[in-house]
Order: sequence, then C-alpha cells, then structure tokens
Amino acid sequence: MNTVPYEVMQSVQSLVHKSCDAMNQETWNDYLQLCDTQNFRYRVVNYSPEIRREQYWADRDYKAVKSSFDLLPKHNSDHSKLTRHAVVQSVQYNPETREAQVRSNLTIYRTQEDGTMSYLEGGQTSLYAVGTYLDQIRITQDQPVLVERTVRLDTRQLDVGSHKPF
Repeated sequence: MNTVPYEVMQSVQSLVHKSCDAMNQETWNDYLQLCDTQNFRYRVVNYSPEIRREQYWADRDYKAVKSSFDLLPKHNSDHSKLTRHAVVQSVQYNPETREAQVRSNLTIYRTQEDGTMSYLEGGQTSLYAVGTYLDQIRITQDQPVLVERTVRLDTRQLDVGSHKPF
C-alpha cells in the first residue's frame, strides 16, 4: 500500500486547487508559475466511440502553453466565465523521485455573460464539461510544481468560440 505523507498530500491538493483558481481568475501567469518551465507538458484528450480512437485536442510544452495564453485576448471568444472545480481522488507518491501521480475529478461550469438572448441567458450557469486531471507533480523544497497535466474529457461537445484552457 502506498502511504502518502500528510505534507505531500496537502501540497498536492493545494497545487491542484491553486491551478484551478488561477484559471478561474484568468491569471495565466499565476498558472504558469505552478509549472516546471523546463519539462511541463499539457494535453487535452478524450475517447471517441464513433471512431474508436483517442483524440488529442492539445499537446503542448511550457513554451506553447505560454504562447497560447498570450494569444487568448486576441481570440474572438465566448466571454462567459468558466469555473473549474477539481477534487483530488488519488495520489501515488514515489519518495525516491519525489514525484506524485495525481488523479482529480474535474467539473467545469459556465456562467453566461452575454449571448443572443442576453435578457434570458445573462447570468445563467450551466454544466460546461466533465473530466479528469491526470497530473504528475514534483515535490520540491519551495513548492510543488506541475510537470505534466493531462485533461481527459468525458464531454466531447463544446460550444464554438471558447478557447480557454481546461
């Protein structure tokens, strides 16, 4: 049985929650500060039963993630607020490498800001996406860092115009 030290569990949970908070607040640089600048890898994947294959919607290193964050203000996007809620479900910790494999359930809600019928839809909150974060986290003396995040989505139908990361 893999017993995870309390301090490791606390730091892992804190990192997952800080990453969601940074994305919810759209403070992209705060999110990037949680990532390993040399080795970070971000993926968005899902399984398509229609084609019976894995689909890769994104596969980026740190530099490409930063570049995509820099481009976000230039996109013609849905301006609705996304609220990410992650619950850490399991942590496998290797004390020799000081790395943790973390699985978190992910729910993303969308609150309409405007729309074609803003008088009806403005302020309405709906479920946007459901999935899982599969994170590799390195535990350091200063703070834990994300080495890898794979977002495995169950939801496969997303609205047009949203370029925000998960």
